[in-house]
Amino acid sequence: NTYGIDQLRYYLMKEVSHGADGNISLKSLENCINSDLANNYGNLCQRVFSFIKNNCGNKVKKTKNISDADKKLIEQTKLLTKDLRNEMDNQNLNNYMKSVINISFLTNKYINDEEPWKFKKNNIEKMNNILHLALEQIAKISILLNPLIPNASTKVLDALNISNELRNLSFLRGKNILPDQIKIEELDILFKKISQ
Repeated sequence: NTYGIDQLRYYLMKEVSHGADGNISLKSLENCINSDLANNYGNLCQRVFSFIKNNCGNKVKKTKNISDADKKLIEQTKLLTKDLRNEMDNQNLNNYMKSVINISFLTNKYINDEEPWKFKKNNIEKMNNILHLALEQIAKISILLNPLIPNASTKVLDALNISNELRNLSFLRGKNILPDQIKIEELDILFKKISQ
């Protein structure tokens, strides 16, 4: 299988709206895999997990300090998840997927802007807070993507040591998924980029 089951499922659900014809081509499939899955969600997971493995011994502990950038990302995520249950219930999968991938994009941007690597020597607490929020975001995104790409998202949830009881949408009511101190497992590359 050249593309992978998760990748094909994701693409077909994104391109074919419920009750409508889709515009399907190999080029758009490859673009979708690269932009949404490999470069966005997959890259987010890979960069955060490998940074924590290489710099934190696979452990991250957050404090109560929340920066303005943290608050902004949390609020943006709340806004994007506000209507997700309705989108799913009404089978508006395209809108659902756009919102979830947008959360992943914003989390990648947050990491780029906050630069946790800069705090490794002089502010471990700040570095840990950035990484912990990134992991919390990855957990939310993975739960939201689980019905669409179950294989990849389950690998991520397993690597985050999230119990089956917490793999639900209760975080939409404002609950955190992860404990303040978390130990992660190793995570392999989720999606290979398709060379075009």
